[in-house]
Amino acid sequence: MDFQELLDNLRDFLEENRKMAVIVCSGLCLLMMLMLIAVCIQNSSKKKLSVHEEKKLVLDQPLLIPDGPTVPKGYITSRKTEKKWSDNQIEEWFTLPDAGEVEKLSQANDRIINEIIGAAP
Repeated sequence: MDFQELLDNLRDFLEENRKMAVIVCSGLCLLMMLMLIAVCIQNSSKKKLSVHEEKKLVLDQPLLIPDGPTVPKGYITSRKTEKKWSDNQIEEWFTLPDAGEVEKLSQANDRIINEIIGAAP
């Protein structure tokens, strides 16, 4: 379809339906005016930022440092760790796994390996 044909069709339509064309055009003009008014109202209702002057802090009382979180009694926030455990620490914290636990761990590792490898040759 040619641009000229489109203009001719539009002109014919507007000539046949003159009353509807006037209503549509006036509605569009009214809508544009309302949008323009809304934009103007929005822009005028914005508050302008006020410029604040810098004030120098003058201390007339000593600063009060707030209390920090308390540490429970016996809690060590940092400690120096040794490179080797003592015999007492070994007895307290280290337990040798039995054969059943080692076998379960081995099977779990084999399953993970099989999932990763899959059907690779």
